[in-house]
Order: sequence, then C-alpha cells, then structure tokens
Amino acid sequence: MSRKTETIPLPATSPGTSRHLTVWRWGTPGARPKVYFQSALHADEWPGIMASHHLSALLDKAEARGEIQGEIIMLPYANPVGLSQSVNDRVLGRFRLADGGGNFNRDWPDLSPAVLEAVRDKLGNNRDENLNIMRKALLEVVSKLPEESEKDAHRKALLGLSVDSDYVFDLHCDWEAMLHLYSHAEHEDITMELACDMGVPVVMLDTGLVGGPFDETHANPWVTVRKELGLNKDALPPACFSTTVELRGQCDVSDELGSLDAANMYRFLIRRGVISGDADDLPKALCKPSPLDAIDMFTAPREGLIAWKKQLGDIIEVGDLLAELIDITEPDLSKARTPVYAQQSGLLFAVHTDRLVRPGTIMGKISGHEPLAHRQGAQLLSN
Repeated sequence: MSRKTETIPLPATSPGTSRHLTVWRWGTPGARPKVYFQSALHADEWPGIMASHHLSALLDKAEARGEIQGEIIMLPYANPVGLSQSVNDRVLGRFRLADGGGNFNRDWPDLSPAVLEAVRDKLGNNRDENLNIMRKALLEVVSKLPEESEKDAHRKALLGLSVDSDYVFDLHCDWEAMLHLYSHAEHEDITMELACDMGVPVVMLDTGLVGGPFDETHANPWVTVRKELGLNKDALPPACFSTTVELRGQCDVSDELGSLDAANMYRFLIRRGVISGDADDLPKALCKPSPLDAIDMFTAPREGLIAWKKQLGDIIEVGDLLAELIDITEPDLSKARTPVYAQQSGLLFAVHTDRLVRPGTIMGKISGHEPLAHRQGAQLLSN
C-alpha cells in the first residue's frame, strides 16, 4: 500500500478562480485508531506545514513496512483560502477577508445540541456500541451543515474528515514562542503524554473554550452528551482527543525543528497503537498543566516602542519588570518610559513580534498555575 491523495474542491468565489483541499491518507479506511492532522488553519503558520512535510515521509515508510494499524488522514495545508490572501507580498492568514470576515479558528459550529438529540434514546451502557452511535451521529450532523459559501464548504469538508477521529492534531504557531499546546481538561492524562513525547514546556487545559475553536468542536460533544444523559465515563468516554499544538513561533521553520516535531509525534502514534513498533520509555514531563485562567496575557497600557527587560523563556515572578514602553514623541526622556510589571509568576512563553504597539495590544503570555481574577471565563486568544 502507499499514500493515497485526493482533492476536495471548494466553491468558486469569483470568475476564473478555484481552490481545493489536498488530503493524504495512510492505513485502512475505517480502521481504529483514526488520526487526523491539519496544518496552518491560520494560513500563515509555517512550522506545522514543515512538520507535516517530515511526518508524511515517516508515514510513507511505515506504510511501506505494513506498520500502520489504524487510519491516518493529513491535510498538509488546511486553509487554501487564507493562503491566497497576500497583501504586499505578505500572507495574511489569520482573518478571513471575505464571507463576513472573522478569525479562521473561531466560531466553528457547536455540534453538541444536534448530536444530543440524535443519540438521546439510543445510548446505553455498552461502551463500544455508544462509540459507534456517537460517531455516526457526528458524521450525520456534519453532513447536514450548509456548504453554499466557500467558508461553509471549507468548514464542512474539514469536519467531515475529522469529526469521528480518535485523535485530532490542529497544528498552529504563535508570534515568537516556545512549544505549547492546549486541550480539554477531560484529556489531561493523554495531553501530558503527548507533552512528554514532544518536550512541551507549557500545557494549557480548558473546560470548553469561549469562541468556538476547531479543537473544541471535536471534544465538546462527547462531554456534553455524557453529562446531559447522566452517563459515566466507562459507558461514554471522551473518545476524541483533540489538541491545538503551537509549534513555537512563526519564524521557527527549519528541517531540524520540523523533523524533530515529526519524530516526536510519530513516537506518540506508536505509543497509542496507531503504528506498530517500540516507542521507548516516556520522557519526563517538563511542566505541570495550567488552567487557562492562570495564563496571563499582559497588554500594553499605552502606545509605545517596547524595550524588553525579560526574554522569551525566562522564569517570571509577580512584580518583575517585563518591559518598558517608550513614548517616541516625548522630548523629556525622563518621562518617556512606562513600565510593565508581571501580574503572574511562571514562564514567559510567548511575545509579540511587533515592537511598536497600540494600547491594549497583547505583548506576551506567562504560564502560571494560580488562577487570575482578570482571566476568569476568558479565552486564551482575544480575537
């Protein structure tokens, strides 16, 4: 057997133009575990594309050796719409420029209500039967989603490929950042297993994000249905592990990093029985998971040029001077600088690429473990 390639066309948005998704497949269709990878849902996120390039080569070899036990689907680029949004030779892939605008990784449909109604009178105490019923219901609900616009067709295509998976990897990156990942709190154990395999220094757990990101569209129906019907985890486990993996910063693109990330994810697949082989001993964890409300996203109190006093990867204590904002219009240099102090103790794991900022700009992120009052109920990314 060898890698299978298919294309999924998207609706034309103007005369003479067309776009499509490229889908790569390994293993046996319908086999378990099923794994789904996608890269660069925010189209200008190159590290995931590089990691997918290297991972696909490893999967080709595993396929040739007959080692893939489940089914693996990969979109080496998940967003041809965003990739086409080039302004002055720069790809602007985070926000949609058509179809009403908006963040490509926000406002994904909540499938939970429709799935709940579809399975309400069908689930019992048989775990395997419940899993099959849920997966069929998820696919059926997705099949009924609209697909007239390019936006809707794009989302429906991605969900149709991924929604019944056992494992979903949404590969992103941040501004300038260290490796980090998010997943649902129900999957803490497997999240930390992945973090150990990948050498992740920051892990964030949520209980259902505000804003509708792609990963939570997959995780939430399982939790919602179980709670609404009063089932226990033995009867209906959270059977779709969905994670957002932030592969450092936007410029952290190299064969060395891509091959490292690919090898680490490949080892995780072996450990999970998707691919046969020996995964070796699990590496030690580099962190404890943080709740989202313990992640401080500190913002600029005014406009100014950033003079950083702490660097990416530094351990921070509350009250530390993180940076100063320089008012470049102030002639009295003794009054030109506004200090920015830390409100959280932890690891400075992401900073903004821009050095001249506006009031309210997120300057950086600190991963802590103590919940912050100003972060209660907040989502990690503001837009």
